[in-house]
Amino acid sequence: MTSKTENAFNKKELILMIALAVLAMALTTVAVIPSLRTKVKEAFSVEDREILAKVSGKIGAQGPRVTVLKIKGHNSLSLEVYDLDAQEGTALLAKIPLAESRDGYFSLQGNATNLALTDVDSDGQMEIVAPTYDDQMVPRLNIFKYNAATKSFDRVSAPEGH
Repeated sequence: MTSKTENAFNKKELILMIALAVLAMALTTVAVIPSLRTKVKEAFSVEDREILAKVSGKIGAQGPRVTVLKIKGHNSLSLEVYDLDAQEGTALLAKIPLAESRDGYFSLQGNATNLALTDVDSDGQMEIVAPTYDDQMVPRLNIFKYNAATKSFDRVSAPEGH
């Protein structure tokens, strides 16, 4: 009778070991293949948005009054520009994705900031300035200028000497 009980117990242990081995192989496969790892990570993570910075002001003499938010999402940064002069109240004017995923800071008039409305090219029109860092921690200064004809924002490069 004891040998029969021992055999049943050994079969249970064997089934448990096989199940654990299959589970370990599956988890290793998920950990090694980046696309699978990303999908599993997204399945278990909650989509959350964090407002990193907010700035408000008038773009230009004829330009709209805006509020700009710098948003950190799931491994991404973006800017959301809201038109405060819209007839419906506050309306989303533009959503601008930033190529880098790490927030950055720069000095503007002696103050450290991670988002600003400032006249970079001295043309009387304010530009949105949003610093970031790339994956190698190289700083990037993202500058966006309002285009009245298309009612959108165009990426521009920093003027000489800045």
